[in-house]
Amino acid sequence: MISEQTLLQRVLVLADESADWHAAGLPQLHRILLCLNEYTDLADQRAPISVSVQWKDEPSCLRAIADDPRLANLEVSHSTEKSVHNEDAFDLVLSTRVFLYRNAIAPLLEAGMAPSLRGAASWEEKIDRVRRALQSASVPQLGPLWRYLLDPTEIPACERAFLRHAGKSQDGLVSRHLNRPISRFITHSLLRTNLMPTTWSLSIFVLPLAGSFALLQGTALSIIIGCLIFQLYSILDGCDGEIARAKFLHTDSGRRLDSMCDLIGNVLLAVCLGLGLARYTPAAGYLDSFYIAEGLLAGVCVLLSEGIVFLRRSRTAKKPVTTALNGALYHRHHEFFHRSGILMLGETVAWWLVVMTKRDMAILAFLVLAIAGWPELILHLLLGVGAISSALAGNAFFRAPAAALPQEAS
Repeated sequence: MISEQTLLQRVLVLADESADWHAAGLPQLHRILLCLNEYTDLADQRAPISVSVQWKDEPSCLRAIADDPRLANLEVSHSTEKSVHNEDAFDLVLSTRVFLYRNAIAPLLEAGMAPSLRGAASWEEKIDRVRRALQSASVPQLGPLWRYLLDPTEIPACERAFLRHAGKSQDGLVSRHLNRPISRFITHSLLRTNLMPTTWSLSIFVLPLAGSFALLQGTALSIIIGCLIFQLYSILDGCDGEIARAKFLHTDSGRRLDSMCDLIGNVLLAVCLGLGLARYTPAAGYLDSFYIAEGLLAGVCVLLSEGIVFLRRSRTAKKPVTTALNGALYHRHHEFFHRSGILMLGETVAWWLVVMTKRDMAILAFLVLAIAGWPELILHLLLGVGAISSALAGNAFFRAPAAALPQEAS
């Protein structure tokens, strides 16, 4: 929730042919309306926003606003008049040539983005006033939040710049510097289709299944191939979130599906690697049952550590305690860390433990170990980290009620 935000009541949108320009998967007018509706959710504004869309020319049927349930907090009206009455009565004035990033409305309001249109004799003058106001409404500490599009040829560069900031603060080092650059390149093409994030999540789940099959073959080459496939899955797994954030399609069910696919993939990795290692070391027969048991136990530990967090995450609506770890943790992990005792080591040590054990870091490390000829170490690490995480999760969630969490200072 955004605290102490200005009540946004009236918005004017100057619309011309750019309203139909598709950028990052959405028509420009649709993106502006979704951003406005997003503001009401983040600011906990219950009063609807009155949005006046003033068209340069008679709007075509293609410009009609779809019956989008995501725009429930907006009251949209259309006008084809070339002038606006009470020109200074709007809290915010935008143009469909303005490409908005997520969460850009609040900074625009803080920057006073309501240029007066009084005295503007032509449409071009109105548009130019909006453009100049945007250029002077920079908020450097927040990074890029909007971009003015002069013509459609600027859209590809705008999309690439937007996707560079479409990651998550929880991304690990490998995700930020390796996985995201690749996934963004793929997402850039996917945004030109009607592909839904959940469809992508389900379609790429064939990769952990294929990787598990490769691990089961139990040869040095097959284990490397299996780990390589899991690394590919780790990269492509970022595309669904990027699509969802670009198109305002993020949902709780989509996040749960993505988390469930990741969890099943991690369990399959542990179990199938154990079974594969039993075939990988035929000369030492006594190790066969050991690796099978270790793989099964590692799978159980992975399932427990994430399962406990998943079961408890909906039992509290408390805000997380503000620490240096906030940007690195998903919301469901806050209670885990504050109860587990890890913070006794200090926030810096805890931060490094979080970063070095993230899934993106682990998957790449597993591939390196497989190439180096140490696949057994992968299984040992899976079991060790999974066992410790399970023990800490149990300690965090079964010793005291969730209501005992300290509150964030208001």
